[in-house]
Amino acid sequence: MTNASDPVLKPSELLAYRRANGQLSDFPPPHAVIFAPQKSLADYVLRHHSTKRIKGFLGEFYLFKRTNGQIAFSTGFGIGAPVIGGLTDEFAALGVKQFALIGMAGGLQPKLNTGSLVISTNAIRGEGVSHHYLSPNFTVDSSEEMSHRVGNILTKQNHSHVLGTTWTTDTPFRELRKDVLKHQSEGVLAVDMEAAAMLSVARSMNLSAMAMFSIADQLSGGTWRMASELRPAQKGLTILFDAVFEYLTSV
Repeated sequence: MTNASDPVLKPSELLAYRRANGQLSDFPPPHAVIFAPQKSLADYVLRHHSTKRIKGFLGEFYLFKRTNGQIAFSTGFGIGAPVIGGLTDEFAALGVKQFALIGMAGGLQPKLNTGSLVISTNAIRGEGVSHHYLSPNFTVDSSEEMSHRVGNILTKQNHSHVLGTTWTTDTPFRELRKDVLKHQSEGVLAVDMEAAAMLSVARSMNLSAMAMFSIADQLSGGTWRMASELRPAQKGLTILFDAVFEYLTSV
């Protein structure tokens, strides 16, 4: 008997359909997936690591050979909450237990410069995806254990970083000045377009997830400023990747 409150399509059914049609091979699921929306980080990772590409998912999906496929890398899927929320749901159905997002974000505090590193301890749910997975709440938490361990690695490597609340939005052209100033006054560190969705999907299944950012542009004071040189922000992405990869290979 069907339940009217059940989803019409479940990610497990979609994975089974792809496998039945030869679109997705059968392979042992990785324990963890690292999401990387930015191409510059994908280029860095694929230059420095030996990987095996698995077709059948949106964008590009790779298994790291040195981890025997236990850590995977997802990139080239675009930007925004719906796409990362859907991928997180699919990967959870595959058997993934941990998720990490590494992306660029806009700074909301004047002290944050291009390339400043931010670990999100919790994300304001300003997007639409999270409300389909969790009960109403203003924020969703990152994994405290993951955030703490990755932060310790960054400290050990002498990479300055800050931990705190970030804000996820669906609409970069509707980040209203009054909302930016309010969040800035409340100490919110940065704004992005994916974290709350990924964190919410993972939390709805009691899976661990964290989000980290390298600051690219600035919105503090209610005025948008883009850096003239993005290389510090791109370098920040590589520092975050190396730290989370070290953490994931140690657990």
